[in-house]
Amino acid sequence: MEALVPYGFERDLLPATSGLILPGQAQGIYITLHPEVTEEITAKIARWFEGRDDVMIVDHGTSDKQGFGFLLMEWIECEIDPLFLAILRDEETVGDYTVYGRTMEE
Repeated sequence: MEALVPYGFERDLLPATSGLILPGQAQGIYITLHPEVTEEITAKIARWFEGRDDVMIVDHGTSDKQGFGFLLMEWIECEIDPLFLAILRDEETVGDYTVYGRTMEE
């Protein structure tokens, strides 16, 4: 059976999607990755969202206890791109992820 998102991180571009506007809110995602691909995946995702002022990579690196790779991102005043979440669900190099929301301080 074909995956919902057949090319995952193999894609050079991520098609733009429109989501809900969330004034005063941020949605974030914490992604765990296989450590050997963390730098490569982080660079690719940075290219995907280049020029988008509403998406930022907050941090990336290796976890302290287990040595897992991680990537922390936030979407400012909009929801996380649904296509991006679909890629994360299907991508084998993604160990896990969790989505959170927060109120932005003034």
